[in-house]
Amino acid sequence: MSGNSHDWRRLCQIALLETDPLKLLVRIADARNVILDRIKDCHSKSNDERAALRDALATLDSLRRITERQNGYQSKAS
Repeated sequence: MSGNSHDWRRLCQIALLETDPLKLLVRIADARNVILDRIKDCHSKSNDERAALRDALATLDSLRRITERQNGYQSKAS
């Protein structure tokens, strides 16, 4: 596994463990950006990693929407 793979996984874990809603939205955005960059680098990924990247994006997007709804926030990505 490359360093990039470790990076996006680590950032997802950090986002999933964040309890402060404002920090959480920042952590989600950071993780999403790294995942999207990794997706663009498609020549180096296995099918398993592509599936994991899609799953991570879906999870982060759901978490963002829930956090925004619970806290009355609205982001540009909604």
